[in-house]
Amino acid sequence: MSSSIRNATRRDLLRVGSLAGGAIAGLGLADVLRMQQLCASDQAASRSDVNCIFIFILGGMPQQDMWDLKPKAPAEIRGDFQNINTNVPGIQISDVLPGCANVMDKMAILRSMTHGDSDHGRGYHIMMSGKKPGVGDFNGNQNNNHHPSIGSMVSYLGAPGVLPPYISVPNFLNSGGPAFLGPSHGPFVIDADPAAPDFSVRDITLPTDVVAQRGDLRQRALRQINAMEDRAQLAGKQVRSLDNFYEKAFNLMSSPAAKKAFDIHREPAEVREAYGMTSLGQCSLLARRLVEAGCRFVAIENGHWDTHRKNTYSLRELLCPSFDKAIPALLNDLASRGLLDKTLVVICTEFGRTPKINQLAGRDHWPNAFSIVMAGGGIRGGQVVGATDNQAAEVTDRPVTPEDMVATILYTLGIDYSKVMHTPLGRPVAVADGGTVVRELFS
Repeated sequence: MSSSIRNATRRDLLRVGSLAGGAIAGLGLADVLRMQQLCASDQAASRSDVNCIFIFILGGMPQQDMWDLKPKAPAEIRGDFQNINTNVPGIQISDVLPGCANVMDKMAILRSMTHGDSDHGRGYHIMMSGKKPGVGDFNGNQNNNHHPSIGSMVSYLGAPGVLPPYISVPNFLNSGGPAFLGPSHGPFVIDADPAAPDFSVRDITLPTDVVAQRGDLRQRALRQINAMEDRAQLAGKQVRSLDNFYEKAFNLMSSPAAKKAFDIHREPAEVREAYGMTSLGQCSLLARRLVEAGCRFVAIENGHWDTHRKNTYSLRELLCPSFDKAIPALLNDLASRGLLDKTLVVICTEFGRTPKINQLAGRDHWPNAFSIVMAGGGIRGGQVVGATDNQAAEVTDRPVTPEDMVATILYTLGIDYSKVMHTPLGRPVAVADGGTVVRELFS
């Protein structure tokens, strides 16, 4: 470990984060843990025990085919799906979501989400951070944040625990980075699909030879260095501090509790099957394990929802079956374990789809009005917030902005959303940027 890292100030670390961009993956686990400790004096400790599972549906969920159907609209608008009753009288959703209909009492649908950008990359940034991005192309580099993502804000404003506070699976989410908060508040990325038979988490399980040889040798070397410090009282070197972060990283990798949290193979076969042996299903199951072990924010990416063509076929045959199995399984599992009130589940997307079906039997990008879903964390299920017009094209009641969504998530996690962050140059940046909590969710 270099002395420059050991002696870095918070501003130095933030500057590194703003300049390094996508270099987060190049930092060792011990370096990340060290920087988190160095930044701890600026963190607002949260005593809340509510954690968050943030499921990002990449591509744009079609609101009028899933959550906000318009059965009286013309055929080219209403599409091929039908309303079905849910287990909450008066609330209907699409017939492509029968499983979700059976857990409507646990969910709240926000039908009045709105923002003004129809570009995928910029939409990711808006919904992942609650902030409008600046100029530039946001469809290439995933770590292209101009502003910190929600997960990074949770890491920065919350209190660190045994597990990384922000975990991303099965990859680094688009615009899921820390921006000026620096790499210590970036996600711990599980860059693997939990549905794969050989799934394992890198940097958590040490190879056998490392555990038996290198790990033991490193521990003995650190003890010898510390003994040297005690004997020689090395002037101002503070050698003992060198091992603090390596010790924490080593403990994370060798901890039975950490290994247990990440080891999805410990789950009974019937539980895994209940979630579905799909990427979304197993990511959701792993997320439950991680929040149960104390991770504050788990982000899940589920992609390929950009239905510009064959919208009906894509939803009915390819996309919704796994979604409609994973989401009810997650909510029921959390409830049965007594974790639903302590776990906020957010089902998000970058925008909705156009009211009118195009010539390719698909729907295009539409940010004016769309739906997201929240459950758990003290939110009252079995309700709908907001409304749209007879084409699901424009918000007609209770508009909810990305800033409001960020404020609501942080509020639910017991984090002060009115706080102000600062860039490396000292410029103040409001956490929720004027957003307010959607109070109806808790009434």
